[in-house]
Amino acid sequence: MNIIIADDDSNLLSMISAHLQSTGHGIVCVGDGNELFEKLKGFSADLVILDINMPGLDGLAAFEKLRNLEDYKKIPAIIWSGLKIPESDTMSLKNQQVRFIKKPFNIAQLDALIKEITGPVILHNYDSYFS
Repeated sequence: MNIIIADDDSNLLSMISAHLQSTGHGIVCVGDGNELFEKLKGFSADLVILDINMPGLDGLAAFEKLRNLEDYKKIPAIIWSGLKIPESDTMSLKNQQVRFIKKPFNIAQLDALIKEITGPVILHNYDSYFS
């Protein structure tokens, strides 16, 4: 799976990207929301991970902008932050294939969240798929 991660913490990016690459994922890391959109032009992402508190375009604004682009309307996203994420933000995004995780977190928590949000595709019309 191809994952793009936007966070201004270079130490966190190094640690997370090394782990995810070791598990077979293609990883691109960027330092802010504006750079995210530059990199998406040349990278086919299956999952976007965003930090809320970044310089320039923050994670929530970047997520909203993603949802307005046809190619990324339904891409799964994980949003993380060391700050408390307001319940109003989590509720307003509840049905948009997005999950939240609070920093600090451990790798097992992130792995579980990635599996949860990118889990198996549900075939709504099973019979016609195999006909």
